Formats: sequence, structure tokens, C-alpha cells
Amino acid sequence: MSYFTSKGLFLVVPLNGDDEEIRKIDLFLRILEKSGVAEVIRSSYSKLNKNGRKSYNPYNLFAMVLYSFALKRGSLRDMEEFCRYDLRARYLMEQETPSYKTICEFINEVIVDDAYKLFSLITKAIIEEFDIDISDQYLDGTKIEANANKYKFVWKPRKIRKALEEKISRLSEKIGLPYKKKETVSSISFYERLSAYGEKEGIDPEEIPKGKGHRLSSSQRLLKEGMNCLSKLLDYEEREKICGPDRNSYYKTDHDATAMALKTDYYSGHGSNMHAAYNVQFLVSAGLVTLYGVYQYRTDYHTLIPMLDKYHELYDSYPKNLCADSGYGIEENYIFLSDNKIGNYVKYLSWNGERNAKNPQMFSLNDQKDGFLCLNGAEGRKIVSLSRHPHNKSASFYSFEGCRECGYAYLCKKKIKNKEENFRTAELSIDYEKHKEEARKNLLSVKGIEIRINRSVQAEGSFGQLKQNLSYVRTRRRGLSRVSAEIMMMALSVNIRKLFTFSSKDSIHSHYWEADENTEPETIKKPKKKAVTD
Repeated sequence: MSYFTSKGLFLVVPLNGDDEEIRKIDLFLRILEKSGVAEVIRSSYSKLNKNGRKSYNPYNLFAMVLYSFALKRGSLRDMEEFCRYDLRARYLMEQETPSYKTICEFINEVIVDDAYKLFSLITKAIIEEFDIDISDQYLDGTKIEANANKYKFVWKPRKIRKALEEKISRLSEKIGLPYKKKETVSSISFYERLSAYGEKEGIDPEEIPKGKGHRLSSSQRLLKEGMNCLSKLLDYEEREKICGPDRNSYYKTDHDATAMALKTDYYSGHGSNMHAAYNVQFLVSAGLVTLYGVYQYRTDYHTLIPMLDKYHELYDSYPKNLCADSGYGIEENYIFLSDNKIGNYVKYLSWNGERNAKNPQMFSLNDQKDGFLCLNGAEGRKIVSLSRHPHNKSASFYSFEGCRECGYAYLCKKKIKNKEENFRTAELSIDYEKHKEEARKNLLSVKGIEIRINRSVQAEGSFGQLKQNLSYVRTRRRGLSRVSAEIMMMALSVNIRKLFTFSSKDSIHSHYWEADENTEPETIKKPKKKAVTD
């Protein structure tokens, strides 16, 4: 007698029409239909070679891929299993069961090239369906580990290439074909010199004996040394070409991944070790990811402008207000916000120190003159430093007198070596301080309090959804374009899960928290002034 042999048929039981899961799926399909992504999919799918057996329905396949991402099934094998054994996938695919290879080809050939277009159409359909106000946008970023082998990164050869170029210049002088004063050392120019020298001496570099035990002439030694330098120079040029102008490293198994220090490290627990990673940026409003971006920058400074430009391209306008943390608070970003009339709620680097009075604002703009006042009221005198230049082109050096009689000197000179001097020199920019003053005024207002609280909930909450609820901490694909498409599907999965939350509520609010009528503007406390003793 057999105890573990199944004798019944494996049946797919149809779900009831009033089932909650069916209601969610139907809402999801209605949004896809309303968005108009079918036309984009049809255009991309028509370009594929469909010779052979009958292909799968591309619209069902696209819906299944998005839905499986929303259910934490983003790998190809999980999607194949999802189609075979899950009733929801059966419902979406109309009983068809594509293999993981078919799904992979569909993602690479249809979704990757039109990722931004597909994302914007679906997100706009959700916004229109529930009449959501997205005038306030919240920007934040995180680093997602790349699908690359550990410790396989390559640094851009800056110092070693400079040393090699000096060696090549000396070698070129020895062979009688020196470089001119401002001539660039390149593999092409050096190869031409070596070829000319070899023809002149009648030496073929391929025929020079290799290894030990061969006596070479001086010309052969020079040519052999030159060929070795040429080989290294070609290698360095290839590394620099892969790195590009904006980064200093790449990984052998994923050339688009950059070496970054993550916040958490599964080796030491601290963000001290380098890992292959991508910088992922989200613009969030009303809990929806309105825009995503994947960059190779190790910091967030230079991601704000391209994100807002892409937002303008997809939505035909800039957001009314933008809130972001201090990782974006540089002068270049403030100028962009001012030029495009975007409400500046972006924190600057010293914002937290000013709020808790641990690192107060020591210098403020002088309303009476075009200059600065220190915290004690001393007027700054513009000077020219002979020992150093300003870090910022728009900045200048200012000198403030009377530090020995100042009660704030203990804060002002905390990080200065010579604390006995009766003056303090600071590098300050009038334009940057004006932008900071605007941001400070906005952030301390009632609207600023409201928008700051909502940023911490919505922007950081979207990454909490991504990393914790969807368990997405490492990419599954390689290459910037494919990783970007994967991030698009993860961002849409956050929106789809939010869509199901919206559908169960009577009203949708763009703000998670709203200030009441009794809320007053925030003020920054002035630090304590110490008594000065002789």
C-alpha cells in the first residue's frame, strides 16, 4: 500500500468574483489599461523577431512581471514558478506558463529601452485616478549593492599613469623623438615614435629575443622597454575609458558598478569596506514614487539637477516645492532651484548643528552693507590671502577682529589651532549665504515643519518599503541600463502596493501629517555666551 502517492488530479480552483485579491488585480489591470502602456509595449514588441512557435501575450506578460515584483518575486526563476503554481499569475497570464528565458528576453528587449516611459505613464494614471496633489516633492537616495564579485574593483590609474608618462617622456628623449612642452602623451603618439625608431634602426619589435640569457643591443633594449611602457599605457587608457570622467573605480564583473562604502557592512558591521553599488534616487509625493534615477556618483550632491530635469521631461513642469536632506545642500543646487522658481526646502550641511546650537551659524549677512557680521556683531573686512585661494569661485576671505573679548570664541575657534589670535579669518560666499538664508526661512516656517516631517515619513519610508518589505538590498542584473530598468520595476512595485492601500480608503491625502492652526514657526536658539576673563 502506498501512502505518499497522489492519485488525484491537480486542479486550478477558480477564485470567487468578490474575492479581495481579484479586486486588487482588476484595479491594477484597470490602471494599466488607462495608462496607455499597451501602445509602448506593442511598438517595442513588434520589432522583435517572432519566428517559430506562437509567442506569449506581451500585455499579460508585462502585467505578470510587475505584479510578481510587487509580491517580492523579482528573480526570473521565481516568476516562472509564480506562473506555474500561483492562482493570481494564472489569472493574469490566462493559464499560460512562460519559462524564465522567455521572461528574461521580454524584460531585456521590451522593458529596458522604454523604462522611463512605462514608469511615467503608469504613475500618471495612478495620480489621475485618485486625483493626487504632487506639488510637494521629497528627494532622497540610497545605495543598492550591485551584482558583482567582491574585491574585484579597479581604481582609475591617476598617479601611476602620471609616473608612466614621465618615464615615456624620458624614453622618447633617448630615442631622439621627444615630446613638445604641451603635447599630450598618448598610446597613439608613443606608438608612432616607437615605430619610427624601429624603422630607423632596422629592428622589428616582434623579433626581439625574450627572456633571460640574450644579449641585446642598446637600441633593442630601448625599443623593448618602450613596448613594455606602451602595453601599460594602453591598459591605463582602457581603465580610464571604462571609469569615465565622473568616477574613480569600476568592477571587473560589472563595469558600470562603482566602489562605494555602504551604511551597513556584513563583514564588520560598519560602512568601512568598499562594495560594488549604484546610487538610487527617488522623488516621492503622497507616498508614490514619482521618479527614480540610478547614478554612479558616490555622493548625492550632483543628482538633484538631473533628477529635476528628468521630472520636467516626463511631467512637463518642475515641482512647486522640493524638500531634501543636507546631502543636496550645495550652491549649485540652490541656484538651480532659484532659476526654475522651485520652493527651496533643501537643508544645508550645517542645518542640524544650527538647530541644536552645537554648531551655530557664526556668520550672517550684513543687511546694511554687502558683507558679513559675526555672531558677536563684529563686521567682517574683506581681505586677500597670499597663502591660499578660496575653494569656491564665488567666495572671498573675511577677517573679523576682537576675538579675545568675544563670548562666543569658544565655539568660533573650536576647530582652529591658534586660539590666541585676536582675529578670525573665514571663507564666505555672499550668494551662497543668501540661498541658505532663503532655505533657513522656509524650513523654519509652518510649511517647512510640515514638509520636513512628511519627507522623513514618505521619502525614507519608500526606501523602507524597498529594502525591508520587498527585501531588495542587492541588484539581480548587471549593467547600468538593466539595473535602471530593474529599479523602475521595484519603484512601480512600491506604487502598486500603495495603489492597493489607496483603493481601500475613502479619501487620499497628499500629506501624511498636516500642521494644525496652532502650529507656530520654529526658531533657532542662540548659543550661550560665556563670560570673558583676562
